[in-house]
Amino acid sequence: ALPGWDIHGVLQPARAVGGDFYDCALLDERRLYVTLGDVSDKGVPAALFMAATKTRLGASVVAASSPAAVLTRVNRDTARNNDQCMFVTVWCGILDLGSGRITYANAGHNPPAVRRADGRVELLDLASAPALGIDEDAAYREGTTTLEPGDVLVMYTDGVTEALDARQEMFSEDRLQGELGA
Repeated sequence: ALPGWDIHGVLQPARAVGGDFYDCALLDERRLYVTLGDVSDKGVPAALFMAATKTRLGASVVAASSPAAVLTRVNRDTARNNDQCMFVTVWCGILDLGSGRITYANAGHNPPAVRRADGRVELLDLASAPALGIDEDAAYREGTTTLEPGDVLVMYTDGVTEALDARQEMFSEDRLQGELGA
């Protein structure tokens, strides 16, 4: 419970276990760390890779100075110790609870959407770089936005946008944006 903020999360794996994950943790009384990721495989191998990645992210956010630094550090460790040749897409942000400013970095993940209080929908797609585990020397950069009262940050994996309806048509990012703006 954070005064002035509502946080909700839902995880529904495609199989009994999977590689999608999310996390949030207070770094101090003013900053909240949030992350969402998706491992390149499914089942037990993805779940194990996800657990290792989530642990690395949590440990790195305490020591690193920014979301880009977190992703750089975790990417280097992941790429060096990646005998399975797996990768993981990750979106990572640090929210200033007082100002609403969120600084974020993206390692190949679907860009989150912000539904503004007036109904506009914006994608946070300014800071995308390769997924973790692919290129040991990948460079991650940051973007920022400010969440105002009534704004909603929607983080999701491709399990949402690639879900098929009865006609075997994907839900899609365009449809997601349309639904958020409705």
